[in-house]
Amino acid sequence: MTTFTLFLCLFCQVLVVAGNLLLKHAMAGIDGHERSRVQTGLWLFAGIALFSLWFFLWLDLLSKYELSQLYAFEGLAPVFLMASAWLFLGEKVPLRGWIGVSLIGGGLMLVAAA
Repeated sequence: MTTFTLFLCLFCQVLVVAGNLLLKHAMAGIDGHERSRVQTGLWLFAGIALFSLWFFLWLDLLSKYELSQLYAFEGLAPVFLMASAWLFLGEKVPLRGWIGVSLIGGGLMLVAAA
């Protein structure tokens, strides 16, 4: 796997996390203000666009590499998502959540090193 492929795998996970954050923003309104249907639709469209980009990029990667090599990167999404929810949405993450994310990260390093 080349450095560029590793970048694409990480970029895929960033797209998933950003898509989820945009959908959360559209549906829950993190600022507490009412939104118009147009505003909500724009946030939804942006989230769906990122998920679509992820989907087609991931399909391309699947066509070129073994699933066992690529799937370890899918485990990064929960790690990135929880950290992003804490950082960008101000969600509170309990200690057990951080411990769980650390265990996932350690497991991913073991799989990647194999």
